[in-house]
This record gives sequence, structure tokens and C-alpha cells, in this order.
Amino acid sequence: MTSTPTTTFGRYEVKRVLGHGSQGKVYLAFDPELQRQVAIKVVTSSRAEFNQTGDNGTPLEALVSSKLRHPNIVPIHDIGTSELGPHLVFGFVDGKPMATELVARHHFEMEEAVVMMAAILDAVAAAHATGVLHLDLGPRNIMLDENGKPQIMDFGLAQFVNFEREDLSLATGTLRYMAPEHFLRQDLGPFTDVFALASTFYEMLLGERAIPGENVEAIQRNIVSVAVDYQKLAKLKHGEHLVRFLKGAFVMDTEARYQDGGAMREAFNLFVTAAGLADAVRVDSPSHSTIDFLLRRMQHKQDFPAISSTLTDINKLTGDEGGGSADKLANVILRDLSLTSKLLKMANSSFYGSRATEVASVSQAVVLLGVQQIRMVASSLTLFGHLKGDSDVLKDSMSKSFLSGLIARHMAKREKMRNAEEAFIAGMCQNLGENLAIFYFDEEHEIILRQQREDGIDRDKAATDVLGVTFATLGSAVAQIWALPSSITDAIDGIADDTQLAPTNDDERLRNLSVLANELCNVFFNADPSMFTERLDALCERFRPTTDMSPIYTFKLFNAAFEKLKQFAPIFEINVGDSVFLNSVNQWLTAREREIEIEEKAAAASDTQAAAGAR
Repeated sequence: MTSTPTTTFGRYEVKRVLGHGSQGKVYLAFDPELQRQVAIKVVTSSRAEFNQTGDNGTPLEALVSSKLRHPNIVPIHDIGTSELGPHLVFGFVDGKPMATELVARHHFEMEEAVVMMAAILDAVAAAHATGVLHLDLGPRNIMLDENGKPQIMDFGLAQFVNFEREDLSLATGTLRYMAPEHFLRQDLGPFTDVFALASTFYEMLLGERAIPGENVEAIQRNIVSVAVDYQKLAKLKHGEHLVRFLKGAFVMDTEARYQDGGAMREAFNLFVTAAGLADAVRVDSPSHSTIDFLLRRMQHKQDFPAISSTLTDINKLTGDEGGGSADKLANVILRDLSLTSKLLKMANSSFYGSRATEVASVSQAVVLLGVQQIRMVASSLTLFGHLKGDSDVLKDSMSKSFLSGLIARHMAKREKMRNAEEAFIAGMCQNLGENLAIFYFDEEHEIILRQQREDGIDRDKAATDVLGVTFATLGSAVAQIWALPSSITDAIDGIADDTQLAPTNDDERLRNLSVLANELCNVFFNADPSMFTERLDALCERFRPTTDMSPIYTFKLFNAAFEKLKQFAPIFEINVGDSVFLNSVNQWLTAREREIEIEEKAAAASDTQAAAGAR
């Protein structure tokens, strides 16, 4: 606090100086017209542009102040000029800057910090949704009122003052919260505020700056290289979840960073849910925004855009209303050389019977096999061609998906369903969400497995705690993006309860058969080998309203599907011998075959004895 200035600001009666900011000096004043205290910021920048107008000619100040109506944002009431320079009139918060509170307390406890951060993120997300940026976020610009409620100051000031490229010698107050793009001369955007929020949250929890450095040059180097010490965060309670959350905000590449406050809020929701802190913070139920957040993360990893483009075009051209010619479909497939080669191998395999001449072109394959067969082959080959890596978990999961598809197809043919090829895709995609999670979110998937294994949490709850949605919800959302028909996305969604096990139409039967195929395969992951047959028989009994399967048929079904899988393993790059899952299936088939032989011999001997007795 310093002495009261002699200058008045229009109708406002100045009381005293409140402090100095990086863009000017702030005064406490009284508005006699509206009978309220206000804070007046005199902007020292020579680049203030208070006369800016929006596209419709409305003064920019009015646009900003009307948009920024949020309980956690200090509102802009007025703008003006005086002999001291241009100024803005803000609402007055009777409290102290977060920076001051951090000096006094060193850091906030986790539970308190997440409550404050949730409110801050809500405010930033609301502002970003209306196109307003802050570009100077940090503890100095977050006020804590007398109840500890955070309110962001100076939101929208960037609309008036072009200060984002200011001289570093003038930026020491906010330097440590600046993002790499400030110094790389790249475009600024909502993601720039995201980086500053991450730095702020880090400091709230540890009482230390996220970006270290003893001088301006060192700090700048550390910002550009994002030299954040995650080890300190990892030692905190819920550190594993915390590190994963903040890593998405501390990214040099702006395209890979959370794109705005809304995306960061979604990631924050996942963090507090996984950490068991959701009761302290309002977390909406899984929504489209959660899915959008996960999809944005996938877009920046590996080759998701390529696989999506290929599958979307294939499914649009092969759908009921696709109307795609063989040439158009062939052109889509030809974009992927690996897919082209494998599809021709598949077309010439014994799966489709012997041919007098070899299928030499994709167009020829489309004509000979038909669009539904091509959809089945191309979809499975595309998935297996892209979702591959060194992870044994992924290899086993993908192998299970392929076997599940083959089993669903066999059952659909037995039921004389017209969409047997669609059943293959529905069966294979039953596990799509988890396969995507293993491939794109491997760290999160490992946590999900650990929660299931060590804490006894069921699969859906563990996935929701960590990802924010179930695997089925993720898989169904991606299947819709890939333009798969609703019958398949409905099948991925699964069966709500056993009352749906008596299908009333082909789509419901398709769903039930694909779910059954997947659950039959799951037995070999989740049961003791001595319990395989019993578990399989129990599933068949449960799904009897959908299809009647005897124990002998179940064995023959698995045997036939397994032989098909081995036949195409080289094309799909499946190493049968190295798969724990496939080895479990193979061992059960071998053991079950012996049991059936013994049972049949015993039955034959019994019949012989009965016949002899009758004589």
C-alpha cells in the first residue's frame, strides 16, 4: 500500500494504491453512482488499444465484459483515460492474491488445491469457449476472497493490450508462467493459458516454481525445454495420477498440449476421479466432452488420423447407402500399400475357396468377394496393421478380438443370418475400446489393470475411474467416427441386462452373438484352466435365449475358429506360439478333445454292454 494519488478517474473516487502489476498500477476506488468499490488498473503499455471494436462495430470492452460473466472471473465494468493513461475498471475483490497466500503458507493441501483449481479451470474454460484469452495467468492474477474462493483478475486484458511479446526485462513478474511459444515466436492461443495453469497448479501443490532458473536467460531456456521436475510431484499423495495430468499441459508442442481450458478441465476430471478426489470436486458424468478429450489425445498419437480416414471411407462406401463403385473402394484400399498387399493375399487364400486364376487386383477382389466381404477383410487388416507394437498385452488382446470375430461369424452362419460378415466385425470390435486404450493410453491401461488385479475393482469401474468412460463407450464412439453401421455400434455398447437375451430382430441377434463370442473368449483370460469348460458351459446356458449351443458344439466352434485364425496368422502378423491367450485356448482344445474321445468311448462301451445284455 502507498499513498493516495491526487488524480481522480472520472466519477470514481480513488482511495489508495492496491499494487503494481506487470502491465500497470492498480488503485482502489469508489463508484458513487452504483455505490460499490472498484479496482482501477492504469495500463502503462504504449500499445493499449481501447478503441478497438468487434466485427459488428461494438466496442471491444463491451464485448469482453458481456462474455466474461463467471463467478470466478473478476468482471470488467468500464474503460477510460486520464492524465495517468488509459485505464480499466474491474470489480473489487476483498481478499489477497494467491501469490501472497502462497508466500505465507508455502503450499496448499491437495484437497484444498483441487477445489480451487476446479473453479479456476471452470472459469478459464468458460472464457475460452467465448474466444477470450488471458495470456498472463499466474498466482499474482488470481485473487482469493475472504472465503478462499479464487477469482481471476485481468481476464480479457490481452484484448486491449498487446503485451504478449514484451521485453523479457519487463516480464520477470510473469516470466515463469509463460509458455514456450512466447519465445519460439509461434502463435499464442488457449493452449498458452493451459501451460500457465499447469505452472500455477504445480506451485499451489509444492510451493515451488514449476520452471526453475536463477536468471531470465536460464528461466527462458528451461521454459523452452519444459524442464519440469516431475519427481517432486510423484512423491505427493496421488502423485502418479497428478504427473499424468500435468504432463498433458506441460508440452512444448502446442498441438499435443490440452488445447484449451475445457480440455484441461476434462483431463482434471479424470485425475480427480482416478485419485479418489471426485467427492471434493464437481465432476460431471461421462459425456461427449470426455470422449472428445480422449479423441483429441488420440489424434496426436501414432497414426490414428490415417486409420480413421481409411476405415471411414471403406465403411461409407460399403454401407447400405454407400453406393460406392468397385473402383472407388479399390482406390481407398490402394492408399495403404500394406493393406493392399495383405488383402490380395487374403483374397487368394483358402478362406474363400480355390480359384482357377489368381486375384491380381483390388478391383477384381471387390467384384469377386463382394462389398461385405471386403469390409470384413479390410477393416480387420487395417486394425491389425496399425494397432501393433511390442506390448504382449496388446498382442493378446488383438488376437482375442480376431478369434471373437471368427466365432461370431461362425455362429451367425449357423443361425443363417444375412449379415454374417457384419457379425465378424461386431465380434472383433467388441474389444475395440480396450485395444485403443492399450495402444494409445498405455500408462492409463496399466493403472486400470492394476486396479482390477490388486484392488478387485471391476473392469468398467476401473476404466471409468481412469479414462472417464468405459471401454465400450470409447469403442462405440470411435466406431461411429469410422462410419460403422448402427447395428455394430449398438453391439459394442453391449447388453444392458439378461432380459435382452431373447432377440426380436436380426440386429439384436447380431449384438447378442457378438457379445457372447467376446465373453466366451474372455473365459481364457479370467478363469483357472480347470474351470474353462465349466465357465464356457455356463455362458452358453445364459445365452440360450439367443442361440442353443451344446458343449460339443462349443468345442467344435472354437476348434473351427482357431484353425481359421492359425491359417491367417501370418497375414495378420499374429504369432500364435507367443500368445499366452492363444496358448490357453489351444491347451483347452487339446484337453477337451481327449475328454470328448474318452466320453465317446465310454458311451460306446456302455451301448455295447447294453446291447449284449439285451441279447
